[in-house]
Parts: sequence; structure tokens; C-alpha cells
Amino acid sequence: MSLSAIRTAVIFLAAVCCTVPAYSASYSPPLSDADGNVYALEKEGMSRKGYIVHAWQVVNLSRPKDGNVQSIRSLVEFNCRFRQSRTMWVSEHPERDAGGTALNSGQVNNPEWVPLQAGSLTEKLLEFSCSHIMR
Repeated sequence: MSLSAIRTAVIFLAAVCCTVPAYSASYSPPLSDADGNVYALEKEGMSRKGYIVHAWQVVNLSRPKDGNVQSIRSLVEFNCRFRQSRTMWVSEHPERDAGGTALNSGQVNNPEWVPLQAGSLTEKLLEFSCSHIMR
């Protein structure tokens, strides 16, 4: 299978996953940032390959973005060994918990690994995902 065919299959699968209603998922304990946005990871969709955990993250925004985006659902990868994260796919939704038809959705161009800051919200999400999937 060619790299192009694999990339197309991944994009298709991610698009299909973005249309699945998030309300059917059970979530990690919610975490809030300084702005009041609430972050959680969908536990059922988590998978891992080696030290990399793939998880769908849902962010319920404290204030609508661009007037009508209430939540954002992202496919995030956590590197449990090197304590890094990167976002692979993002979709914006008009309802909380990634509800409603995605207003905007797509693959992140050139996703890059970001080292985590000690005590950060992303570090806490990494710790949850790595401990949840690697037990």
C-alpha cells in the first residue's frame, strides 16, 4: 500500500470519527484552564502504539469562538516516554461535547511534537492517558 493510500485512509477514518456523537463516550476527569474552558479525553477511543497514545480530546469553551463554536474535538498524540504531545486533527462544533455537525474539520498541517511544561494542563492529560492505556 502506498504512502498516499495510507494517508487517504487515515484522513477518511479521522473524518468518520469526527461524525460520531461524542455524547456516547465516557470521559477522563475534566480539567479547566484559566479561561474556564473544560478539557476531557474520550476513554473508549484511546489506543497506543509503543509509547505513543492516541486520544480524542474534547474542549467545551467557556465563551463561543467566532460566534458559534461551543466545543472543539481533537485527535491528540501523547508520547509517554519523551513527555510530548501533538494535535493531528481538529473539528469545531456548534454544541457542547462536540455535538452537532462539525462547522470546520481537518487534519493539522505539519503537526509538531511539543515538550510539556511541568504542572501544565496538557501534562495532566498526558499522565491520565498514559496511565489509563498502559496499565
